[in-house]
Amino acid sequence: MNGIKFYLEYPDRKEKNKGTRKKLGNHKHNVVAIIDDTRRISGSEVVSDAIGAIFYTDNSPVGSTAVSNSYLNEFCKRISEEQAREIHSELFKYLDD
Repeated sequence: MNGIKFYLEYPDRKEKNKGTRKKLGNHKHNVVAIIDDTRRISGSEVVSDAIGAIFYTDNSPVGSTAVSNSYLNEFCKRISEEQAREIHSELFKYLDD
């Protein structure tokens, strides 16, 4: 999918650091889709427009949001679209619509 980067959410930095691209580890079963070229400053944070989970449940329904770069760095790991589709099918119901 052009123009979108996918990030797998983790409960904390420790779990994120344990995960690898092949063995993703203990994650939240939700993916954030960052829309390229939408970075802006909000307060003291750099944020990007995104589509992300609206509940703290596996494969949560999604909605539009903004995600800070600090959140991505702390709790998320970049993954492929293929991995994202396997993990968070609700996200792709929204994106493919």
